[in-house]
Amino acid sequence: MIYRIADNIVCPLGSGSANVYEAMKEGRYSSRLHDGQEGGIEPYFASVFEEGRFAAGCLADDGAESLVPGDNAGSIRTGGGSFRTDGVSFRTDGMTRLESLMAESVAGALEQLVSNGFRDFDTASSRVIFIVSTTKGNIGLLKPEDGFSNDGRLLLSHSADVLAKAFSNPNRPLTVSNACISGLSAQIVADRLLSSGKYDFAVVTGADLLCPFIISGFQSFRALSAERARSFDVSRTGLNLGEAAATIVYASPEAAVKVGEAAKLGGKYITMAAGSIANDATHISAPSRTGEGLFRTLSDLSPVLEGHKVGLICAHGTATAYNDAMEAVAISRASLEKVPVNSLKGYIGHTLGAAGVIESIIPMYEMCFGEILPVPDFHEIGVPVPLDVVYSPRHFDGDAFIKTVSGFGGCNASAVFIASGEISFSEDKNPVQDGPVLGRLLKNVRLDVSGNDVNDMYRDKMPDYPKFFKMDMLSRLGFMAAEQLLEDFDGGLDDAAIILAGRHASLDNDVKYMSTITPGDYYPSPALFVYTLANIVAGEIAIRHGIHGETTFYIEDAYDRRFMETEAERIIGGGRSSKVIFGWIDWYDGKGCAELSLMAKA
Repeated sequence: MIYRIADNIVCPLGSGSANVYEAMKEGRYSSRLHDGQEGGIEPYFASVFEEGRFAAGCLADDGAESLVPGDNAGSIRTGGGSFRTDGVSFRTDGMTRLESLMAESVAGALEQLVSNGFRDFDTASSRVIFIVSTTKGNIGLLKPEDGFSNDGRLLLSHSADVLAKAFSNPNRPLTVSNACISGLSAQIVADRLLSSGKYDFAVVTGADLLCPFIISGFQSFRALSAERARSFDVSRTGLNLGEAAATIVYASPEAAVKVGEAAKLGGKYITMAAGSIANDATHISAPSRTGEGLFRTLSDLSPVLEGHKVGLICAHGTATAYNDAMEAVAISRASLEKVPVNSLKGYIGHTLGAAGVIESIIPMYEMCFGEILPVPDFHEIGVPVPLDVVYSPRHFDGDAFIKTVSGFGGCNASAVFIASGEISFSEDKNPVQDGPVLGRLLKNVRLDVSGNDVNDMYRDKMPDYPKFFKMDMLSRLGFMAAEQLLEDFDGGLDDAAIILAGRHASLDNDVKYMSTITPGDYYPSPALFVYTLANIVAGEIAIRHGIHGETTFYIEDAYDRRFMETEAERIIGGGRSSKVIFGWIDWYDGKGCAELSLMAKA
C-alpha cells in the first residue's frame, strides 16, 4: 500500500492534471488527423504536441535553458541547487525533447506539493527513488544518416539517468520498459520498493513521443483508426496514438503522514492498494481470447476489494477489435461486468509509456471529485459480453477504482486505488532488502555468444519449434538460456514470474526495422515491429513454458544481480508466484550475454 501525494500530466490537451481532467469533462480532445508527409507515412489520427512546442518550457535538441512555469512562490530542494516555482528553473542543458518533457512533468508534480503547503520534499535524498516508464525512449533520434545506433541517448536508461541527475538524486534510477503496460508496471514496482522500507518516496514518470518509427509500426498492424477512437463501440475502427508525460509521486504510509494534508486530493487520501502483473502465455501480439492474463490480475485484487465499493474500471480500451473484446471477457470472468467502465483513449490517444500513469491519475480525479468521464462517441456495445460502458457523464459511486492495461508480449496488469479520509498502515509489509530470505536459488546458467552460436545451439538441443527463426536475436538468446535453465526442472511453472534486465533493450532490432522505413515502402512485417520491444523475450519464454505470472523488463547499464535477486524475493514474498526466473539478457551488434537464475519459494 502506497500513497499518491502529487501528480502532473503534460499532454497536447493541456498541462496540469486538473486542467486535463477539466478539459475532458468539457468534451475536448486533442487527437486529429495528420497527413504523415513529414515521415513518408500514411495519414494517421493522433494526439501530438504543436510543432516546436512539447509543453511550456520544453526544449528542442539544442540544449537551451528551460524555464519551468509556475505561479506559486517557493522552492523544492534539489541538492546542489534548486528550481523555483515562480518561473526560475534548474538548467536542462543537453536534454532531448523527451527528457525535458519528463523534467517538466516532475517539476509540475513537485510544484503541486509546494502549492498544497508541503515544502520539505528533497529530491536529493537517498530515500527518494526515480522510476521511468517508456516504450521507446529517444527512438526519434534513430536516423540512418547518423550511423543509426551510435547515439548513446538511444539507450532507454539514458533518459532516466538524465532525469535523476537534473533533480540531483543520488540513487540509480530504474527504467521499466514493458510495452503498453509500462506505466502501471512502474507503479507496481514502486509499491514493492516503498513497501520494502528502503525508500520513503518514489517519483514515477511515464513518457513517450511519436515519430515515424512508432507510427509506421502500428500502421503495419493495420491497428490505427482514421477517426477518433470509440472504445468498446460496435463500430470502432482502431486506436489513436498520443504523446505525453505524466508523473505520480508516491509515499510510504510513514512518509505520507509527514506530508499530511498536502497529500490529499479533493479532501481524500489515495492509495494504490494492490497491483498485479500476469502473462497470457499464448501469443506475443494478439490478446488471449479468454482474457486469461488480465483475468488473473483482476482475481489477484479481490482480497483488497473486500469492504470497498468499486465505482469505475478505467480500461485500456484501445478501440481495436480484439483488445476491447478480451478486456470485456476478462472483466466478466472476474464478475465485475456491472461496474461502470470507461477508457480515455478517445481524448488523448494511446500514450504508450505514459498511458498507465495518465490513466491512473485521471480516475483519481474522477473518484475524488465525483464525476466519471464518458467514452467519447460511444453509441452501442460491441464486445462479446455486456459491460456497463459509461457513455454520458455519471456520478462516481464508490471509494475505489480499478485500472487495467494490456500489451504486446502477452503482458497484462491491473491495480486498485482506494480513497479514504485517513492514512492507514498495512500489516503486509514486505521488508526484503538485502539478499535471500524467502527464496532459494535452484540453478544459474550463463551464455556468452556471438554470430550464429545461438542458432547452432537451437539446432543441436531443441526439437522443432517453428517460431524460433521468426524471433529477433535477443529473444532467441533468452529462449535458449531459459531452455538450459529449465531442462532438468520438473516442477510446475504456471504461477512463475519472469523479470529480466538488459542494456541495449531491442536496439539491435530497432536498427533493422528502421532500415526498412523509406517513403513509399514503410510496411515491414508486423512481426519485425513487435520485436522492437524488449519485453517480448519474456513473452516468448512464457509461451514456451506455460508461465502466467509477472513478466517485467528493466533497462540497466550493467547487471545488478543483487537488485534482481531481491526483486525476485519480493515477488515471492508477495505470495503470487512460488518461482521466479530472473536475470540479464542483452544482445547487440552480433554479440550477446545471458545470465538467468531460477528461484523457488523456500
